[in-house]
Amino acid sequence: MLRKERANTRESGLIHSILLNTAIKISEPLHEALEVIGPFGIPIRNDQSLTHFLAKIIVGQQLSTKAASSIWSRIEIAINASGSRIPEYFSEVNSGEMRLCGVSSNKIKALISICMADKKGELCSKSLGLLDHAERSKKLLRLFGIGQWTCDMTSIFYYQSPDIWPTNDVTVQRQFGRLIGQRKPETAIQQFVPYRTYLALAMYKIADSMPK
Repeated sequence: MLRKERANTRESGLIHSILLNTAIKISEPLHEALEVIGPFGIPIRNDQSLTHFLAKIIVGQQLSTKAASSIWSRIEIAINASGSRIPEYFSEVNSGEMRLCGVSSNKIKALISICMADKKGELCSKSLGLLDHAERSKKLLRLFGIGQWTCDMTSIFYYQSPDIWPTNDVTVQRQFGRLIGQRKPETAIQQFVPYRTYLALAMYKIADSMPK
C-alpha cells in the first residue's frame, strides 16, 4: 500500500511538471496558478456502484453543494427507511417520496431511467469501463436526464480517465479563459493532451482558492 501511495505521488508530481512546462508556453498567469496549487491526483469516487454515482450527480445538478448534499441525505434516509437500495428505490411507486425529499419531476424521471437501464444490464460498470470516453458517452446519453457534462464527470471521477476536458463545465471554462487571456481556448487546451483531466481539476482547485 505504501509503495502504491509513493508511486501515485511520483506520478502526480510528474504530471504536474508536465502541466507547468506546457503552461509556461501559453500564459504566465496560468503557469503561476498551477504552481501555487501544486501536484494532485484524480479523486477516487468509485467506492459506490455506477448507478449510485450517476444518481447522486443527477440529484445535484444545477444546485449548490449545500442544497445537493441536503437533498441527497434525505433520499438516503428514505431509502434506508424503505428497506430498499439504489437503484431499485428509484421507481414510480416512490416518486412521491422523492418529491418530498426535494427532487424535481424531471430528476425523478431521470432516476427512474437509471433504474430501468440497470435492470436491462445497460449500466455494467466493468463493461462501460472498457470503452473509451466517446463510446461510453454515447451509451450514457441514451438515458433521460444524462447530458455530456454528466458523461464527462463520470469518466473523470468514476473511471479516473486522464484526458477529459469538460467543455460544458462553467467553472472550468471560466477559469481557463481567465488565465489564458486573449488566446483561443480550443487551441490552448490541445497542448495539454493527454492530461486534460488534470488541467480541469486544477481549474476547480483554483476556483476554490479564490476569495468569495
